Amino acid sequence: MSCCFSKKLFNRGANRREDCYRVKETGEAKPEDGEAPKYSWDRREKVDPADFTVQDIHSKTLRKEGKPGGPLQIENCTATRHTAYIRALPKPKKIDATILFLHQTSQVIIDDCRRCTIVLGPTQGSVFVRDSANCTILTSCQQLRTRDCTSVRIGILCPTEPIIENSNDICFFHLAMKYPHLKDQMHAVGLRPFTNRVVSVHDFSPAVGKPNFVVSAEPLKMSEGQDEILKVNTVILKATPADFIPRFTAMKDDDPTYLYILGKSEPVDELGDRAIEILHAVYKAGMKVMATYDVETKNLDATLIPFARMAERLILFQLSGSLANLECDVDFDLISENDMEPLQKLLIHLNGRKSG
Repeated sequence: MSCCFSKKLFNRGANRREDCYRVKETGEAKPEDGEAPKYSWDRREKVDPADFTVQDIHSKTLRKEGKPGGPLQIENCTATRHTAYIRALPKPKKIDATILFLHQTSQVIIDDCRRCTIVLGPTQGSVFVRDSANCTILTSCQQLRTRDCTSVRIGILCPTEPIIENSNDICFFHLAMKYPHLKDQMHAVGLRPFTNRVVSVHDFSPAVGKPNFVVSAEPLKMSEGQDEILKVNTVILKATPADFIPRFTAMKDDDPTYLYILGKSEPVDELGDRAIEILHAVYKAGMKVMATYDVETKNLDATLIPFARMAERLILFQLSGSLANLECDVDFDLISENDMEPLQKLLIHLNGRKSG
């Protein structure tokens, strides 16, 4: 038995798939014979990889300008022996490379970098650091991972556990910096200045005897020359009354003060701005910030937060010093003696502290 098919049957849908992707415009005239139709991919904006790549930067400062919101790749940047020192010194001095990208990104990958200072704007996704050594990195991101790294200092604000793997001599610091528009950029990518899980670093390949990482309660310090380079590029590391990211103090206080405010989850910046006002008042009163927490109450066991009542969001301050001089226009509450026991359980849950 044989079957016959008309050529029209095979050709019937041949042009329909193309027509689905063809870009139609209002009042568009039909193309003349021989004129190629235009499709959606013909009208896509051309992407230049150079807008999202930094590579081969050696012993100089680069403030990278590019399109915010996209990925960023930084690779093969190092310090080299500076020629100005070759004749003057027995051992020529190495000058670090400094790379700044003060825009928000979707993801950052740092590969094969040596003796670099890298300052990043907020990242909506992950920052990956691989095969790098003797670097200093300042970043706020949703997740951080290092692999095959040695002697890296990381100033970080991260709402999830930073992760290291096959890495050693990694030192974490609470991020303490500011530059114009940083606050708005953090808000745009969903990062909150009062949430930082830097104390909860997870090591996938722990060493026996000596930890692969430490978490410092002191701020990250730069050399005077490096600090000046950052300052020229609008990045400030030193404390000022206008700070909106808490600067934590390493100190022992057996009787800290716990202050908190409650509010709605949205808009995010409404409760956050109230917390920043309190932060400024705390600094003005001469008090010290030991820790802060910004949490959605729906994600917590209700027995841990009886004081939160029906609020959707809680921002908690752990402070040292006297409340006598604290003057603030924002209403806040203090943890009572009755709520101290559930609070301690809450802090254990939030900190999730791990050893190196």
